[in-house]
Amino acid sequence: MKGEKQPRPQRVAYPPVSLRPGREIPVRAGHPWIFSQAISRPANAPPGALVAVYSAVGDFLGIGMWNPATTIRVRMIRGLEAAPAPDFFFERFRELDALKRCAIAPDTTGYRAVQADADGLPGLIVDRYESAIVFQIHTAGMDRLRREIVDGLLRFYQPALLVERSDVAARSREGLSDAPVIVHRGDAARSVFFRERGVRFVADVVSGQKTGFYLDQRDTRCYAASLSSGKRILNLFCYSAAASVFAALAGARRIVSVDSSAPALALAERNFRENGIRVSDDRRVLLACEDVFEFLRRARRQGDVFDLVICDPPAFAKSQQSVPAALEAYARLNESCLRVLRRGGILISSSCSGRIGWTDFFDALRIAAGSAGRRARILARWAQPVDHTDAVAFPEGGYLKNVAMEIIGIANNDDAAVEEAPDTLCTGGR
Repeated sequence: MKGEKQPRPQRVAYPPVSLRPGREIPVRAGHPWIFSQAISRPANAPPGALVAVYSAVGDFLGIGMWNPATTIRVRMIRGLEAAPAPDFFFERFRELDALKRCAIAPDTTGYRAVQADADGLPGLIVDRYESAIVFQIHTAGMDRLRREIVDGLLRFYQPALLVERSDVAARSREGLSDAPVIVHRGDAARSVFFRERGVRFVADVVSGQKTGFYLDQRDTRCYAASLSSGKRILNLFCYSAAASVFAALAGARRIVSVDSSAPALALAERNFRENGIRVSDDRRVLLACEDVFEFLRRARRQGDVFDLVICDPPAFAKSQQSVPAALEAYARLNESCLRVLRRGGILISSSCSGRIGWTDFFDALRIAAGSAGRRARILARWAQPVDHTDAVAFPEGGYLKNVAMEIIGIANNDDAAVEEAPDTLCTGGR
């Protein structure tokens, strides 16, 4: 551009990318994404190649991963200013692990070690389950660095088991094929155990959801347990039933856990057993293999009532175009949850849809309460735990929303029976 300074000589031997004036500000603040419209001179490089990024006046901003096939043209790698040294990933894992370990609760050996873009390693997820490490690669740039990543993980964590779970749909957006599960070290047939606040869990690291466990709902489980003593609990989309296990150990009077996946409920049953609770013998505990919406319809017809409902559905908004339909689904689902709660009952509702913000989620809950004829107050709200980094400069990384709301009034006369109900709840199940 006329009158604009030309980029200074490159500091590194990578294809250069120049930004438009002012577009370097988010990058300097730590935002990892550079969109196509922010670039004045693109790189001549294939997808996944490392590129050197410069401001409009030629200041070197760092190194990122280039992909001309996506709207996000460059993803910046934090701390990388030259070709990755042999110990680059080892040092980044050591730095991040020191931050994560000092922030998690005592006697907790399962946590997120690397949170992709928010932790400065875009497209890389690493979860630790005590002596097992599970990782995912989502981007073309990290895919090219797989060997270096594996070497860094083996050197730093020295895991008994190292599993790659890059079998994720996000890879297709980067032009990558769905990758098979790869065991880089150890015996994948062995059980993977870890602890969360002293409670013992099993993670299905080979075929389970995500990397084998929902580590990001640790704070939700703790909060739910604090409300559970003597209460009737309904845990929807329960997967491994970790929240149900916490509720049982906290003295819940009755716990119903619902999921449409039989393998998930088999994992749930094992998690109860690992903590001294045999589902077949404990009359407090019921595992229901059923569609959640159908379960709620039947529970409503039968007049089943709960003191606490935990609702953590999968992400309803898979794309920006699906957001309106997703918000309607959240409203319908939470309306059904509120209808099976007694006066004074509490709903813990979650959304892991990153495209849906707090305001929209609150709107869905407000519509749900109005449709159900319930007056409610917010008791608490919280996001992902600290090991799932939520960086100030990267608001897009704040995906998880949790709200606890208490019913303080019931408007509909025909809901008078919601005041109390017997313990013989929901006869369907497993």
